[in-house]
Amino acid sequence: MTRKAIIFSVLAAMGLALTAGPAAAFFENTMVSARARAMGESAVAVPGGAYAAFYNPGLLAERTTGEVGASYVQPFQLDYTDFYTLGAVLPLETRYGAIGLGISQFKTSYQGVDLNKETQVSFTHGLTLFEDYHSRVDFGYGINVYRVEQSETVSGLLPGDDTVIGMDFGLAVNLHKRTTLGVLVKNMNNPQIGLDEEELPRRLIAGVTYQPYDGVLTTFEIDNELGEDVQYHGGVEALVVEGFFLRAGVVTNPDKLTGGFGYRRGQLGVDYGFSTGGGTLESTHQFGVSFAWGGEAQ
Repeated sequence: MTRKAIIFSVLAAMGLALTAGPAAAFFENTMVSARARAMGESAVAVPGGAYAAFYNPGLLAERTTGEVGASYVQPFQLDYTDFYTLGAVLPLETRYGAIGLGISQFKTSYQGVDLNKETQVSFTHGLTLFEDYHSRVDFGYGINVYRVEQSETVSGLLPGDDTVIGMDFGLAVNLHKRTTLGVLVKNMNNPQIGLDEEELPRRLIAGVTYQPYDGVLTTFEIDNELGEDVQYHGGVEALVVEGFFLRAGVVTNPDKLTGGFGYRRGQLGVDYGFSTGGGTLESTHQFGVSFAWGGEAQ
């Protein structure tokens, strides 16, 4: 198959997997990366970082260094919620690309009792479909294990636990080393969870990242979750002094402003990102750390 035929076939398969459906309450979209939150909650076409297993497995293929990252956030400063994330990138031999691992848990607690726990474990793989001097096309796929655990209600009802599996597919196209196009189809197989068979969020995300100069990155993406309004995300990252990055961005539906910073020192990285509440909610503050081997943190 030609390069254009390969790209068209992959995109067609992704599009056909998405049909209209209701919005879900479980496993709503929460930023797993402080860097992504600071850049307008954009990540589908942004190279680097340890969280490709969540954002786009197609970005894994170009990785030649290993990295692990951890993040923590209380969405909207709600003290009864906690969201933990661990992500890792493990490069393989060049022709086999790289694998990504991700673990996240969203927990709601009251007076020391965990009322609800949503755990996601992701296993992903990215590899190169085509590469020449000016461009490359990378493809990735992922398996997500979703588990929900709910405690007994005050009326004595025990909702129970459930586990389902979702499939993701991603594409990353790099043009002239400065432009990256990214596409992700989330939960392509339409997984349903619980006794009511609630559909988990299915999303189609497409974005582009452009690096006009070394140390400057701009990104824009469109996020279409079925049953919800389309969201637009935009962000920028700039290297201010050696190792120190400033970041800012915007999000629509709801409208939010974002910002933050990152610091890289050899193999270690520290990130902070915030986003406004988008209405009556408080702003969200997120922190993350990362460690790389075989090269510097990205």
